[in-house]
Amino acid sequence: MTEIDITSEQSRAYHYPEDVTLTIDDPDTLFVLDTGSHRVTTKGGRTFRPERGWIGISWMPREGAPAFVA
Repeated sequence: MTEIDITSEQSRAYHYPEDVTLTIDDPDTLFVLDTGSHRVTTKGGRTFRPERGWIGISWMPREGAPAFVA
């Protein structure tokens, strides 16, 4: 499992077919499992496991933060 600090992101969105989107506000840490599956924790302590089948991921960096960290 790879752990990535994504506190530079203001929000992260997983896009699925048929215009379905899972948006995660204030993401803190991204965990990428060996299978490619993801887990995302937030600054508030909530954990998300985005369902497989997403067709894209987008994120909004915080002001002054780099566009991407990994």
